[in-house]
Amino acid sequence: MAVMIFQKSLKKTDVASRLSFPSKSIKNLPGFEGRNVVHLRVMDKRGSPWRFSCYIRKKGGFRKPVLSGDWHRFVVSKGLSIGDEVRLFKEIDQATGALLHYRVEVTKFNQMRLFGVSIEHAPTIVRM
Repeated sequence: MAVMIFQKSLKKTDVASRLSFPSKSIKNLPGFEGRNVVHLRVMDKRGSPWRFSCYIRKKGGFRKPVLSGDWHRFVVSKGLSIGDEVRLFKEIDQATGALLHYRVEVTKFNQMRLFGVSIEHAPTIVRM
């Protein structure tokens, strides 16, 4: 059984270095138990393993979780870019309720670019 932890459209920082995601999603991750990092074994669509490290702030009320570790290598290997969508799931054994692993899915959006600028949402001008 799969439980979606979060879904996000990638931003510049997500593609360049680390993936930030909503704090409310932390409840679906293993306990930090006084630490500011947990390591997740994540499988992609092809069954390839990745090791994502999830960090939270040590101090303050806003924990601001981010994924790093193999995250950037994953982005490069999948050819991800700004606007693509990522979803993180946890896979649970239905019989025992035990966590099997985490799973990542991506949806790539073909972006039309003109002079290096994304124009996918640019208005279309039609002359009649």
